[in-house]
Amino acid sequence: MRKPVLVSLTLSLFIVGILLSIRGAYPALEIFKKMMSGKGGGLHPAGEADFSGSGMPPCKGGSELLAISGISSNALTAVFFGEDVYELSWKIMDSASKIIRSGDIKPTANELGISFDALPVGKYVLAFKGKSCASAESKKTFAISENIVSSPGARSAGSGRKIITQGFPDHMDISVSGRPGDWVIDDFAQPFLEKGYEFRYMVNAHLFTQNVPLTNYRFQSNGPLRIWKMKTKIGLESVNKWSDRENNYYYSTTAGVPFSYNSSAAIHTSVLGNAQAGPRTSFAQIVPQEYNPRYQGTQWADFAPDMKLPTGNFWVASLGEWSIDLLRRKGVTHFSHFQLPWKNPGEVARLKDAGQTYNDVPRIEHFMHLSEQGPDKWQDGYNLKYWPNGPLNENEAIKKANEADISDAIWITETLEGNSTMPQDKDMWRHFYRRLRERYEERFGKRNIPYLICHNYFQFWPGSVSLSSGRQASKNLMRLPLSELPTKNFTPGGTLQSTNLIMEAVYLNAPDIQNEAVYQSLFRMELIKKMGYKAGVFLFGVHEWFPNNFYQYNYEDGKYFNRDKIPLDPNTIIAYAFLSQIYGNLYVEWGGSGKNSGRDFDLQWSSGLWYPNGASKPQEGFPHYLKPGGKHYNGYTGSPDLSYFGIKLFNDTFGKVHGGQKKYLKFRIDGGKWLQPSQDLADEIVDAFHDQRGFVLSQTKDSKTAWFYINSFADNLKHRIEVELPDGRIVGDIVAANGIHAALVGDGN
Repeated sequence: MRKPVLVSLTLSLFIVGILLSIRGAYPALEIFKKMMSGKGGGLHPAGEADFSGSGMPPCKGGSELLAISGISSNALTAVFFGEDVYELSWKIMDSASKIIRSGDIKPTANELGISFDALPVGKYVLAFKGKSCASAESKKTFAISENIVSSPGARSAGSGRKIITQGFPDHMDISVSGRPGDWVIDDFAQPFLEKGYEFRYMVNAHLFTQNVPLTNYRFQSNGPLRIWKMKTKIGLESVNKWSDRENNYYYSTTAGVPFSYNSSAAIHTSVLGNAQAGPRTSFAQIVPQEYNPRYQGTQWADFAPDMKLPTGNFWVASLGEWSIDLLRRKGVTHFSHFQLPWKNPGEVARLKDAGQTYNDVPRIEHFMHLSEQGPDKWQDGYNLKYWPNGPLNENEAIKKANEADISDAIWITETLEGNSTMPQDKDMWRHFYRRLRERYEERFGKRNIPYLICHNYFQFWPGSVSLSSGRQASKNLMRLPLSELPTKNFTPGGTLQSTNLIMEAVYLNAPDIQNEAVYQSLFRMELIKKMGYKAGVFLFGVHEWFPNNFYQYNYEDGKYFNRDKIPLDPNTIIAYAFLSQIYGNLYVEWGGSGKNSGRDFDLQWSSGLWYPNGASKPQEGFPHYLKPGGKHYNGYTGSPDLSYFGIKLFNDTFGKVHGGQKKYLKFRIDGGKWLQPSQDLADEIVDAFHDQRGFVLSQTKDSKTAWFYINSFADNLKHRIEVELPDGRIVGDIVAANGIHAALVGDGN
C-alpha cells in the first residue's frame, strides 16, 4: 500500500519558514518559477526508484536539491530548483551510501514535503534526480536527532522557523529540526579550517569553540535565535582582539582568519515557534504569527493592532511608505523632521506645534549654522576650521541659542563626533543650553507639551560608571551625593545642567563581549534618573564591527549577498525596546527603516556578490541597484520589526500598570535556593551582573501585576522559574535563553 507524499500549498506559516531556509549561492535557483503541473506520486520499496534517466532528454534546468528543513524521523521538506521538471525521483541513503528509502514525485511547487517510514537517529543523504528528464544527481546531507514523528497539523500550527537573516551558505548552513521548545541545530557547511584555528560559535548568549561544525546542538527556547560563526586562533580571549590592520600588544591581524570572499563571520537570525507564548506558558507572546520576514522588508505596522503608550513614554519610528496617521495609531509618538510631509507646509507646522516631531541628530555646524574657514586644524579638542576664535563667549552662545531651530519637541544632537565638535566641558554650552531651555519652556512647556533636550545621542562615561568597576564600587557610586558624582558636566553647576535627557546608546562592538550590555545600560539609566534626567535608548541594530559579512537577498532572477555588519541578537533588540519604557522614557532606533516595497540597493552604499539564476560563480551586472527616482533599500536586519515587538510587549504588560509600584521579586530556578533581591537603588542589577544571573522586576497597580525575567547570561536550555508576587502568591513557568519573559497577572489571571 502506497503512502502519499506530503505536498501542501496551504501550510502557509510553515512554508514561510521553508522559503527562507533556502541556503546559498546555488546555481540556477528560481524561487518564484511557474507552478509545475502534476499531482503527488507515491513511495516505492527501497532501491526501486529509477535514477537512470536513460533515453530521456536533458532537463532544461535542475533538478537540483537546494535545502532541507522540517526534519522529523518520518518526514522532511525539501526545496529544489527544476525548470520544466515534471517528475523527479528521490532516495535517502545511510552513511554507507546504502539506499534505505526512495520514491518519486510530481512537484506542484518548489517545496516538497516527503514522508517515509520512520528512520532512527543518525546522519543521512537525500538525493534528487530528474525522472521526466535527465539530470545529474543532486545531494544534500541531513540529520535526524530524535525519533519525532511529525504531522501536517503540527506544522500548520506555526512551529516552523522564520529566517530573518542568513549569510553565505558555504560559511554556515543552519538546519533546525526537532519540535517546539526542544530544537536541534546542525551546521552543514564545511569550510576549510586552517591549522592553529578553531570554529567559534555564539548561539544567543552561549559562546563556545570546537574544531568541527555544529552538530546536534540543543536549543530549548521558542524565542528568537542568533548564531554567528568565525574562525579564530585556538584559545583566543575575544574576537575584539582581531584587527585587519594592527599588530600590537592587544590587536592582532592573525587572531582570526576570514572565510571566502574575506567574510569575517557567518550569520543567522530567526524566530522559532511562537516566541515564548503558547498554551503552556503565562508569558506574553513576543513575535506575532503575522510576522513574515521572507519579504526582507520592515513590515510591523502592516499587522500591528492600534495601541497608545502611557503618558510620558515616547517612541520614534521611521515612516517609509506608511503615513504618520497610521503609525500614530500604532503607538509611535514622534516623527523625524526629515520624514515629515513637506509638500504640505501647513501639516508640518501643525505636527511641530503639537510637539510630535524629532530633530534627528543634527551636527553642531548645522544647528549653530557654522561655516568652514580654512583647512582642518585642531587645538585644545576643537577644530579651528569651524571655531577660528575658539569657544563662544556668553553673548555669542546665547545668540546661537536664539537662532537655533526649536520647532521639534525632541532635540537630540550629534556633538561629540566629527570635525565641528566642541568639548562639552567648555563654558559656552552652559549659556547655550540655558537659553535654549528657556525657549523650549516658552514654546512647549507652558502648554504642558513634553519636550526633551539631549546634548548628544551617546555619552562618554567615566570608567567608574560601569558595573565592571566592581560590585561594591558600583553600589557606592549610586549612594554618592550629586555633587560628588563623576559626571560633572551634568551635575549641579555643570555645563550641561540645562539639558533634561541623557541617551544610552547601544553601539555594540565585538559580539562575544556583549552579554553584559543590557545590565550595563540599565545601571547607567538608573544613574541618569538619580541625576534628575530622563533616560532613553538609542539603538543601532548591528554590531559596529567588521562590515564585511554577507546577508542573502532572494530575487526572482537570482541571489545577492550584500556585505554588512553582524546583526544584533534579536533578543537584545527586543529587550532594549521593552526596557527603554520601564527604566527610561524614550526609544529611538538609528538607521531603522520604515516600509519599502522596493528592494533596490544604492550602489554608493552597497557591495556584494550577485549570482543570477544558472550561475555557479559571482557575476557582474547586479540588476537591482537603485534607479533614478527610486527608493533606496537599506537591506534587512529585522531590527525595526524587533524593536516594535519590544514596545508592544511593554504595552501588553507593564503598560497596563503604568505608574504603579515597582518591586524586584524573590525567585528561584530549578527548585534551588530562593534568591532574595535588594530593593535599594540599582543593587539588584549590580548583583545580577556580578553573579551572572537573571533578575525579576514587577509593577503593580489596581490588582494587576506585570513582571519580567531576564538573564542575559543564560544558556539555551529549559529551566523552571518560581516567582513570589507582591501579594505572596507563587507563580511558576519555563524560561530558556537570554530573551525577555514578561507576564501580566491579576483580575483572574
